[in-house]
Amino acid sequence: MKDPLRVASFSRLKQNTSSYILVSVMCGLFLILASTLAFLDVLLFVLVIPLIVLPILFASHIACYYLEANQPITVSAIFRYYAGFYRPQFRGSFRGIRAFLLSLAFYFGGMVICYVVFYSIFQQLYGATFAESFSNLAKSYMLEEMTYENLIAILNDNDGMLLTFFSYVSSMPLALAIPWFIYSITSSSISVYYRSNIVTPSTSLIRLAINNTFLKIKKAYYRDWFSLNWPIIALSLLGATTGILLTILLFKNVAYLGASICVGSVLFVMFFLPFYFSNMEVLYHRYEPYFKDGNKAAVEMILRRIQNSIELSEEEKEELEKSFNNDGEEEK
Repeated sequence: MKDPLRVASFSRLKQNTSSYILVSVMCGLFLILASTLAFLDVLLFVLVIPLIVLPILFASHIACYYLEANQPITVSAIFRYYAGFYRPQFRGSFRGIRAFLLSLAFYFGGMVICYVVFYSIFQQLYGATFAESFSNLAKSYMLEEMTYENLIAILNDNDGMLLTFFSYVSSMPLALAIPWFIYSITSSSISVYYRSNIVTPSTSLIRLAINNTFLKIKKAYYRDWFSLNWPIIALSLLGATTGILLTILLFKNVAYLGASICVGSVLFVMFFLPFYFSNMEVLYHRYEPYFKDGNKAAVEMILRRIQNSIELSEEEKEELEKSFNNDGEEEK
């Protein structure tokens, strides 16, 4: 039996195939461009995430979604949507800070595991030589005798043995941290559609409504998200693995290992973007009534808090409720 959500998504994609592909290619090229900064420094890639990665992903969501209203995709429209990402009501659309912190936890947890695994491997390969070099490095740090020249000499000793070791330990965890980050922001992106359909001056109301909704739909939503979008995770892992293999076997330069993982993860995901944008629109329509209910519950909760803190007449209460209750208004 065919999944009705998948059928609806393919139908939506067929109606505007060229537009979805155009937006996805543009989005993918920006993401790849941002990820190549990792070849200069992985930290640069991290820094451009809130400046390039999340805004261009947001603009792509909006551009595809507005195809429903027959709004053409133009360069000026894309840049207008890009700038819209920084409006207060869209703040936190991808839960970027939460996603980054969880990915960071995955990264450092992975570093611990990689340290144990690769220490054992290098000890088997190099025996006492590795243990002695590692011990000398640790002693130099503890005795505060380490200079930059000494550090470079120790890392490059024995054909860069320790440099290779630390490159593996620091880079390999990215193969899990980046796919997790991609999963986190793409699964949270459903709130973009709710935020684009409500006009309210209160960002706290928006956050409360979204939190209320996720409490109700969390289990069913993530089940539906995985059934439609699992390739985005698989492709990210495949891209990271390809980056690792190319760097080790073809380029034979582990200094670029982290950058290759970043680029590979993003590059492979690019091919699924047209399906992903269509999938997310179908998922939003599936759960839109829950977002509306969540908005009403948030309005009622705030009204109760206000009414409990101050005395209001019935007329004042009605006016206050009207000022909050904007969930039916759209910006399309």
